[in-house]
Amino acid sequence: MNVVNTQIAYILHKRAYRETSSILEVLTKDYGRVSLMARGSRGARSKLAGSLLLFTPLVVSWQGKGNMPYLKSVERADLKAPVLKNKPLLSAMYINELLMYLLHKDDVQEAVFKHYHHCLYSLENHENLEITLRQFEIKLLELLGFGLSLHTEADTGEAILADSTYRYYLEHGPVKGREAVPGNVPEISGSCLLALADEQYQSISENPQYLVELKRLMRHVINHHLGNKQLKSRELFKPVGL
Repeated sequence: MNVVNTQIAYILHKRAYRETSSILEVLTKDYGRVSLMARGSRGARSKLAGSLLLFTPLVVSWQGKGNMPYLKSVERADLKAPVLKNKPLLSAMYINELLMYLLHKDDVQEAVFKHYHHCLYSLENHENLEITLRQFEIKLLELLGFGLSLHTEADTGEAILADSTYRYYLEHGPVKGREAVPGNVPEISGSCLLALADEQYQSISENPQYLVELKRLMRHVINHHLGNKQLKSRELFKPVGL
């Protein structure tokens, strides 16, 4: 029987199973996204319930074969959890949902784990929530092999011009001068594309127009990769502008 001990992990999602158990979706550093059965994790007498916390660094061990091994032990890691309330908490729920839909099970993604860990703590800064989310989305897509094309015009291969406006076509890139076609192709300024290419996120966060353009672009790109999947967090928390 396979045994995995002391893995640093975060719980992305948990749901009730039968009368007293739960099914956990966890993101681990060395094994990627893993599904675990947490037996006896619900109810007043459960010794596990108090440790099965989202957005909290944990140390977990599991045992078993197949697609649903069972949780052996769980405890909080020796690291202070990020303090997430109100908008930061809702934002964290959003990035969890993205990972649930975009990450394949058992696909080792150490860089994704580190990126997620860093993002959770960055969300503590209320003033930079929007750019933190955009930065997470962009880097996540890059790590999964879906990176944005930011340096050259897709049709000609010419360098992006700061004073030009581009339409961003999925799986193609930014195009200048092409007439709009059905499908709500987002427009983005060349200066914003260049700032993205240079990872100038601080300057983007200080420019309201860049933030509007970038949010529209990322919504379009992420919707494409989600396919028919709908993000519940977007509907639940529309009033806060996720």
